[in-house]
Amino acid sequence: MGRGSVKEQEWRKGPWTSEEDKLLMEYVSFHGEGRWSSVSRSTGLNRSGKSCRLRWVNYLRPGLKRGQILPQEEDIIIELHALWGNKWSTIAKYLPGRTDNEIKNYWRTHSKKKQKSSSQKQHEKRKAQMLKQKKQKQQQPADDKKYGMKGDLALADSTYSQ
Repeated sequence: MGRGSVKEQEWRKGPWTSEEDKLLMEYVSFHGEGRWSSVSRSTGLNRSGKSCRLRWVNYLRPGLKRGQILPQEEDIIIELHALWGNKWSTIAKYLPGRTDNEIKNYWRTHSKKKQKSSSQKQHEKRKAQMLKQKKQKQQQPADDKKYGMKGDLALADSTYSQ
């Protein structure tokens, strides 16, 4: 059951139609933002208040930017994410016209790709380091035989004998 309702409301789900968008825009232009739970009763939309609010905030609100995130915006997102973490609405305040949802989606799709490429580079670097260490260990016994030493103990003994 929903808040304050006696019986369960069957809300319409799925994609919004242009008629629904028009009704919502007219409602908001007349009544302003807020009181989203009353939108359904006032407009005849069979959508929940939350659905109406999200549609307005993320798609219909005037001044929203559409399209790809610019490199300057990406730099701001990276810098602010390092500072505040996943505080998307706080980060969105520094990017006028971008929504917190859009920034979050951008971060989650693009940062994962970058993390994968950087983790692959790190993996290759670690692999190269391990191969180098293995090669050094293989050479060490040959050097020890050459100088008549036995591994790390011989090195430690030589430092005390001087």
